[in-house]
Formats: sequence, structure tokens, C-alpha cells
Amino acid sequence: MKQYVRYFFALFVRALLTPLTLLPIKRNRVLFVSYRGTKYSCSPKAISEALETLAGGKLEINWGLRHPENYAYLAGRKINVLNDRGFKFIYRALTSRVVVTNIHYKPFLPRRRGQFFINTWHGGGLYKREGMQKGVQLKYLRLQGIRRGAYLSSSLEFTKQVIRNSFGWTGEVLEWGLPRNDVLLSDKRNELRESARARLGWTDKSIALYAPTWRDDQSRFEPFDAAEVRAALGRRFGGKWEVWYRGHYYSDSAALCLDGDVSGEEDMQPLLLAADCLITDYSSSIWDASLCGLKTFLYCPDIAHYIAIRNFRSDISTWPGVFCADRQSLTENILSFDEAAYADRIARHHAALGNCETGRASLLTAERILRECTHA
Repeated sequence: MKQYVRYFFALFVRALLTPLTLLPIKRNRVLFVSYRGTKYSCSPKAISEALETLAGGKLEINWGLRHPENYAYLAGRKINVLNDRGFKFIYRALTSRVVVTNIHYKPFLPRRRGQFFINTWHGGGLYKREGMQKGVQLKYLRLQGIRRGAYLSSSLEFTKQVIRNSFGWTGEVLEWGLPRNDVLLSDKRNELRESARARLGWTDKSIALYAPTWRDDQSRFEPFDAAEVRAALGRRFGGKWEVWYRGHYYSDSAALCLDGDVSGEEDMQPLLLAADCLITDYSSSIWDASLCGLKTFLYCPDIAHYIAIRNFRSDISTWPGVFCADRQSLTENILSFDEAAYADRIARHHAALGNCETGRASLLTAERILRECTHA
């Protein structure tokens, strides 16, 4: 019943707002929304910051955020911070020339012919499937789609299997990678790593970052033994190790606390640069970590259940992370980790998917936005 109420309410609000589509579109106005307005983060943030530099004040940059009071500092950079549920946001959303998002867009807002949408999506690789929708859920999902614009892609296979086949998008795809991943390929990544480690207090230790993905049914599974993991990492790689937790943005970060919790960090990429090892499962962070060669272990004790509720787009044995079915195999795979074999695994994975990451996606997308806003 809730699904029907949500769908028809979105249609009702969209109809109420339709007269506002008579307002003129402002050619130099750009609007950014990340994770439905919950964060200033991910690829929209990377593009926005590149656009600040590139446009040199020629464009009006707006951000829709659920808690604008937390981002008041952006006003000092002449960025308009809008409550994404307020009328000013609606007005600017409907009069922006370009709208950038990393997820399905506001279903209650009419789509205008004179607008150009860019959907960066929020993950690369081909790992877990998107949640399968049908009936009224599928109709509601389509309300959140874009019409004229472009998607960004991390790989040729992502374009084919996700953007074309799953999303049904027949328009333009910009195959130059995810802007959020530019820092992982940057010539300055060593400096960025040291800066992030200093800010996080990780300078005197080695860090294993545990970042599991979201489970649609919020199911629990057997946790690994942190003491065993620390000991195995110390034996194999040397040094003092700690295990820190970074929860999915839907998750309750209090659900698991190890040596520390960095779930409050809005972006994953600085954490991947700063960490010495990633422990995850079916998360798209596998792709991001592979770009900087971060050793990755896939702790998957609930794989049979996860396949039943979500399933995968590709065989997990082809993923770059080292598969670990239980606590014992996690420890064993840490102790037997082979750097050369792992590097080869990453290279084969990138080749198989047709890696499109350029390290210049933020700049290239900002240039495209500038052209859309300045050329008649």
C-alpha cells in the first residue's frame, strides 16, 4: 500500500508543479544533488569542485542538501546551499540548465526539455545487482529517471549491462570514468594519502578498513574475529594493525565497532587512499580499491543468502578481491596473500570489463557542463 501512496503522491506533486515549467531556464545555473540530498559527496562533489575552478565565477552553482546548516561553509565559495525540500530548491531545480546527480533523481519534479541531466551513478564494476523492481515499484523508479542528458560510466561492460540493459538508457554515455575516483589515479595520490592519514590519526599504524555493503533485508551474519585478523595481518605484512569500520550510508554505524569508526566520513576515496587493506563483501568499493591497487579481501559468510535476495552481475571468482567464505578462510588468505598474483588479477579484471577510468573525469565533465551552459 505504501508503494502506491508514494507513487501517486509523486504524480500529484509533479502535476502541481507543472505550471512552474513555464519559468525561463537560467543558462548559467547548475544544480547538484548527491545521494538524494543527504551528502556533499561522491562524483557530484568532484565535478562541482572542478567546475568552481574551471568556470571562474561564470556559473551559478547550487547544491540541494537535506541539512544545509551543516554545509554553511560552502557559501564562502559562492555556492548556494539549498534545503532540498524547500521551495527555493524546487524553483532552482526547475530553472537550472544542468542538473547533476549520482542516483535516481527527485520523482516529484517535472523534467524539462531545455534541461541537461548528468547521472554519474555511485558505483563501478559489475558486482551486486541493483534491487529488482516490478509493478508500481518499477513505475516509481521510472519517475526518477532522466530524459535528455548523459550517464557516466566506469567501464564498457558497465555501460552495456547496467546503463543500457538495466536502466534502458539509449542516450549519451560519457565513458571516461567516475569523477570521484580521479583522486585514486592522481599523480598526487601519495601526498593525498599522507594528508588523509594525518587527519584520521593513522600515521603510526597500519589500517584494515572494514566496509560491508547494505543488505536489502538488513540480515545479520557471523562477524570475523578482529583479533585474529590483526594478528594475521601483522604476521604477513608486519607492523601494528588496527581494524576500522566504515558503514554503508544506509547502515547503522553503531552496529559494529572495532578499533575505530569512520562511517561519518562522507567520501570513501580518501579512506581507500589512507588504508593499507580493505575488507568488504559485495560492495562497489571493490572497483575503487582496485584502481589504486589496495589489497582487498571479500568476507562473504552469507553469500548463499545474498545471492537469493540480490544476486550478482558476474562470477565472484573473477572479482579482484580475494574471496573468503568464512572466518578461517579470511585468516588463511591474509597469511597466503601473493602481491604479484593479486596485481595480475586486477589487470585481468580491468581488461575484461573494459576499464574506462581516466583520472580526468571531473575535469572532462566540468568542461561538458560549461559547454552546455555557454553555447546556445
